[in-house]
Amino acid sequence: MKIMKSLFLACACATLLIFANCGGGGGDDPVAAPTAAQKNATLLDGTWKLNSVTNEGTPRDEWTGFTLTLSLDDDFKGGNYNTTNIPDADTEGVWASSGTFTASEDLTVLTRNDGTKITLQVSASTLSLSFNISESGRVDGFDGDWVFNMNPS
Repeated sequence: MKIMKSLFLACACATLLIFANCGGGGGDDPVAAPTAAQKNATLLDGTWKLNSVTNEGTPRDEWTGFTLTLSLDDDFKGGNYNTTNIPDADTEGVWASSGTFTASEDLTVLTRNDGTKITLQVSASTLSLSFNISESGRVDGFDGDWVFNMNPS
C-alpha cells in the first residue's frame, strides 16, 4: 500500500508539472494587425524615381530624372526628404533639395517645412504626391496643382 501511495503521489506531481508547463497560447495568440501608419511607413521609407509629373494637368518633361528620398522618424510623426535632379529653372518653386516634414497620423498627408501639404497615395509599386503651390512668394510659372507619380528606385 505504501508503494501505491508513493506511485500515486509521483504520478500526481508529474501530471501537475506537465500541465503547469503548458503554454496558454501555443502560438495561436492573435497578432495585432499593423496600423495604417506602419503599413505606409514601410512603403514610403526609401528612394522614389519619377514616372510622370503634371502641373495643372499639363505634363512637365523638365523633371526627367527627379528622385525623392523619404526618411521617416521612428515615431512616424515626421522626417526628412532629399531630392535630386530638380530642373535648373526651379530654384525653390516646387521642391527644395532637402527639408523636413510632419506627417498625419495615418501617413497620408505630409506637411513640408515650407508649409506645403502633400496628399499621398502609396502602394508597393507606386507613390502619388498631390499638392498645390500658391502664387504668393513663389517663382512665376510654378503655381497650381502638381501631381508627381513615382516608382520605387
